[in-house]
Amino acid sequence: MKPIYKCRVCGKYVEEPVHCGKPAMLLLDAQRRVMLSKLMSGLLRHFPWEAKISLDNEGWAKIDDLVRGIRYYWRNKEQYQWVTREHVVAVALLDPKGRFEVRGDSIRARYGHSVSVRIEYEEEVKRGILYHGTRRDNIPSIMREGLKPMKRLWVHLSPTIRDAYEVGRRHGGVTIVLKISVECLRRKGHKVYRAGRNVYVTDYVPPECISLE
Repeated sequence: MKPIYKCRVCGKYVEEPVHCGKPAMLLLDAQRRVMLSKLMSGLLRHFPWEAKISLDNEGWAKIDDLVRGIRYYWRNKEQYQWVTREHVVAVALLDPKGRFEVRGDSIRARYGHSVSVRIEYEEEVKRGILYHGTRRDNIPSIMREGLKPMKRLWVHLSPTIRDAYEVGRRHGGVTIVLKISVECLRRKGHKVYRAGRNVYVTDYVPPECISLE
């Protein structure tokens, strides 16, 4: 992940060290950006209570509450005393996968939740094929039982083989990419929604809609 800069001329958050013809101000180096992004994802998707953050029914939290929770209540708060509201907003706006959404003084994770939230997604009606990356040793059970959300609210799918492979390799082991027929899902009554820039979700993928890429 690249560092984040703030343009000294227009004020935009950017990934380039020069913007509007002038050297930009370094806001977050790559290491701190990754650290903060992972923590934000965890708190907004899985364990908000560990930083005394409240999510509403649609997953929204106040940005100031998130910053306060990270700096004063998170168990490893000593590592995050540098975090400000600007850092949180910059990470959210520039996330390459669209993991976060900012609206006014609130922020939420767009997808990936294990806590109960209800987010309205736009239904995907154009794509015919999507992909899912997983460990090779999961294949027998998947081909027998289909893809289930498991500990999350949705099954997550990717638009390209490369994206699916990158997701799957995070789980370790040998990564296999599965081909998912969106047309088959529709016939079976399972709608597909776009949840992020490169992320699609559905409630369940039956075995008959899955093939090995």
